Amino acid sequence: MATNKNKHLTQDDRNVIAIGIVNGSSKKAIADNLGKDKSTIGKEIRAHRYLSHKSTLSLEC
Repeated sequence: MATNKNKHLTQDDRNVIAIGIVNGSSKKAIADNLGKDKSTIGKEIRAHRYLSHKSTLSLEC
């Protein structure tokens, strides 16, 4: 069986991050909960964020 060796985040880790974001937890608090570095959490958030709202306003001047 292959081992993770803490190089990658699992789907469960990503779910914990998502719940932490919704609850307003800091990156440090989420990282402490997962036993990871806070920069890992920040990178994961940046890599998987997306726009949830598109503006319909015209940008013509």
